[in-house]
Amino acid sequence: MALKFKKNFAHKSNYGGKRSTKDIDYIVIHYTGNSGDTALNNCKYFQGASRGASAHYFVDGGKHIYKSVAVNRVAWSVGGCYSTSGAAGNYYKKCTNANSLSVEMCNSAGKVAGNVRDQTIELVKFLMKKYGVPASRVIRHWDVNGKDCPAPWIGANNAEWKAFKKAIGGKVAAAKQPYKVVKKNSSKNAIRWMQAKLNDLTSGADIAVDGEWGPATQKKLEQYWKQLGWKKGSYAGKKTCTALYKNRKK
Repeated sequence: MALKFKKNFAHKSNYGGKRSTKDIDYIVIHYTGNSGDTALNNCKYFQGASRGASAHYFVDGGKHIYKSVAVNRVAWSVGGCYSTSGAAGNYYKKCTNANSLSVEMCNSAGKVAGNVRDQTIELVKFLMKKYGVPASRVIRHWDVNGKDCPAPWIGANNAEWKAFKKAIGGKVAAAKQPYKVVKKNSSKNAIRWMQAKLNDLTSGADIAVDGEWGPATQKKLEQYWKQLGWKKGSYAGKKTCTALYKNRKK
């Protein structure tokens, strides 16, 4: 079923500045902690000034998913530090407001309603595909800074969270070649994919898998071309990306 969206944008005092959608590295799952609340009502609340927080999407399992903050704007949703002890907070300072999309599940106090869960799964799969975010980077607010959010799904071995991750992972097209061309101005996820592949397929010291195309990445790519007996180029074209995808070493 096709997702249907409605826009009810938050007051400009409740979110940050512009960003490139290429900077989206994570999708963070939250909950409102309320029973019986709706996506529309939450959007209306954030249309009030100076709420001090925001999220990109609100989901209530109804006919529409509501957009509260544009994806090319920074929502205020994962800042601060609550706890980084134990298994919580593993993504603290890695996932930030600036590099994430936030999805708020409504009607979720005590237990996430089934229709809310199902709609969240569909939305997250849509966002993963659109912005190139792998299932491994779909995380909980709890994973970022230890806040009990979404409370029904927190914990290192939470069965409901594992089921959710399995549901979104099942539709990730891992069997398909993810990128046909990777250039210096490609998304960070595309560059990370290339960097990780280059580390796996070439000898010598690994380069940072950080999504930044610097001299070390260029040198590693040139090493790979030399290894295959190919001429140097300025970016990883279709031929190179196919070789990386097929794990060619020679």
